[in-house]
Amino acid sequence: MQLPSLGKKRFAIFKQSGIFVTICRHGFLLTICDMVRSGELMKYPIASVKKLMDVFGSNILFGYDIKCAFEKILLRSSLADDVKRLNLQGVVPAFHGHAHNRLCQLEHHSKHKVGAGKEDFETCERVFSESNALACKIRNATNFHRHQALDEHFSFADMDRYAALCKSLFVSSTLG
Repeated sequence: MQLPSLGKKRFAIFKQSGIFVTICRHGFLLTICDMVRSGELMKYPIASVKKLMDVFGSNILFGYDIKCAFEKILLRSSLADDVKRLNLQGVVPAFHGHAHNRLCQLEHHSKHKVGAGKEDFETCERVFSESNALACKIRNATNFHRHQALDEHFSFADMDRYAALCKSLFVSSTLG
């Protein structure tokens, strides 16, 4: 049985449009989900924040390019009580913060947040830069092969990060 052309168009709006990831400050992948063209853009960061709160609990500090807008939406969502109770806080990453107006920079920029240290919160940008070569290989792949390639890429990237972190810890322990 063949779908009528209207049906094909109806399902075409749910085409995958990319991935949404959360990355820790060391560059390890925490969450990943497929993004589809559905018009509901905030569902990905809200779902990611929910997962982070479930796994890590309280006092999470996150960086997000549109943190100032996202915070308002988050505080109107069903997660609002948990966000307040668990002291979830966010910042605008260092590079993106300069694109905002002065008041926004003072309120949301990472350099003005106690506890952020020297972190620039641009780790996702670096991770996506590393994965750019993968895009042309998976653009027309089936869902299975796309997921397989993403899993392989991020698994190897995480193993490389573990090795670098272990080496760093070993070197610092032998010096001090």
